[in-house]
Amino acid sequence: MMSSTSSGVYDTQDPVGAPVSALARLDTVWLHGAGLAGDTWGPITAGVARAVTPDLPGHGRARLIKPPRVEAYADALSHLVPQDAVLIGHSLGGMVALELAARLQDRVIALVLIETVPTVRDRLSGRVSASLASGLFQSIPLSWLAWLSGLGQSRETCTELRRQMARMDRVRIAAALEAAACYDGRPRLSQIGVPTLLIVGKQNTATHHGTALMAARIRGARLVKLPGGHMLHTDNPVQLKRSIDDFLCRSLPN
Repeated sequence: MMSSTSSGVYDTQDPVGAPVSALARLDTVWLHGAGLAGDTWGPITAGVARAVTPDLPGHGRARLIKPPRVEAYADALSHLVPQDAVLIGHSLGGMVALELAARLQDRVIALVLIETVPTVRDRLSGRVSASLASGLFQSIPLSWLAWLSGLGQSRETCTELRRQMARMDRVRIAAALEAAACYDGRPRLSQIGVPTLLIVGKQNTATHHGTALMAARIRGARLVKLPGGHMLHTDNPVQLKRSIDDFLCRSLPN
């Protein structure tokens, strides 16, 4: 397991206090999770000049795609991936990043998946959770969604979830959940040939099984567990950014 805090490889400071070096010189594409938008990465990418943070279809200002599928999301976003890009994805965005990395092997030089599983269809608990979540979001008043999304979260994550979810509607939330529930990226895992970092939050064990599967099937993949839950970019932005930068410094030294 790679250490998330290795000294001597960082040379600048960014707004959230995490030193950066590789992130400052590489083209990075950051793909957010379901119910969020590209601006959720703001505190982390504010000091990263070559970062691209698009909205996934049906999120932020991006139009819906029907039927909502991870594969269709990858189709819509592939033109934003430059040559020699690092793909960084969280949750649903990680599924899209996985799909893009398998397709665009001539353009992608590294892959970082945060709190991502390749599918929720391999375990009964995942299928049941996806079904319950979809039903819940379609049955409760919209005014409750933002409030419920922050329950049990850290103060920073609660604030961000409620800000983001307040901008969504029932149709868009249902579409995002459908896209995640229908995707099966397991066949893609053996196709990933670039350096890959898998990051999970210690407090969110729901993703650990799927991440372990990816670690076993992606050649040379490294796994890091950080303090925090599913929303690591708000729970623990400094260590998250340092872990990513350390990995890129080691894997892409030039």
